Amino acid sequence: MLMTNFGWLRAHGFSLCSRRIGCHLQHNLSAISSIARGSYGCCTLSSRPALPDGLWDSHVHIIEPTKYPLPTNTKLPQEATMNQALSNSERLGLPNMVLVQISTYKNDNTWILEGLKELGPNKARGVVAFDPDNIDKETLRQWHSLGVRGVRLNLRSTKTALSKEQIQAALRRYAEKLRPMKTWSIGLYADMDVLDHVQPLVSELGVKIVLEHFGSPSILPLNPTKQAGWNAMKTMMEDPLVYVKISAPYLFSNDPEFKDFQSLAKALFSMRNGNGVVFGSDWPHTKSRGYDAKPFMDKVIEWCDGDKELVRKLFRDNAKVLWDL
Repeated sequence: MLMTNFGWLRAHGFSLCSRRIGCHLQHNLSAISSIARGSYGCCTLSSRPALPDGLWDSHVHIIEPTKYPLPTNTKLPQEATMNQALSNSERLGLPNMVLVQISTYKNDNTWILEGLKELGPNKARGVVAFDPDNIDKETLRQWHSLGVRGVRLNLRSTKTALSKEQIQAALRRYAEKLRPMKTWSIGLYADMDVLDHVQPLVSELGVKIVLEHFGSPSILPLNPTKQAGWNAMKTMMEDPLVYVKISAPYLFSNDPEFKDFQSLAKALFSMRNGNGVVFGSDWPHTKSRGYDAKPFMDKVIEWCDGDKELVRKLFRDNAKVLWDL
């Protein structure tokens, strides 16, 4: 999940749309059955290719209401502790993680900062949320020293409807704050058609941009002639400052074998020689509790078609560049 600063958006004339955007589908029972058999698509626990050391999960949330109280009038989500996150990372074989702010905590980044202190800067990075009109350079520098390397702008899960002018204004304000940090990124969770408004600004912004969850397609399998924003995304991906997370397929499809994503994933892998993609588990899968990222992880490796260099880029090398390691 992602978050947007509601106060800042409203103060600048932005509106919230009541339309529920996107479908959040439970993982198909057949996938659960395959997990019980120890089989993940074409791969099994014993047959999955050996992965290199030092892999990264670029999308993890922690939810500990007792330790980190939630804002008033917030619906209590299911707990997902740091210990559970570490157990999941060990199971997936992804020992390093990026802690990403969740909309539940709004602009309270306490859990991220404490998590970075616990894990250390060599094992973790953080992506926070803040109001660009209410943040100072010293705070950003302190966060940077702990391992924070990005801010997130959520237009999708928070049901935020912005005009072209409003989207561009928000991006410019965030970029203005991030440029002095040199290595930070703007994480953008928005429907793919929004990228028509974002693409013209990439060079001007001068900061890294991370497109969440496959760029949030509305048509699966990918139809390049019908998918709004696809051409803009392709153009954006030509820029070495732009990345896309291969993550959270269950937000857009309930296909247990992930066939809906194959053409899109391979198209993204082919862009910039595979240098713009990073893997994220999206643990703890707040919109689909009980989902297991391992079958998807195995499928992503399968889509690499035996290209070991691409696997290293997806799970380690690109993350090290993106997150400034």
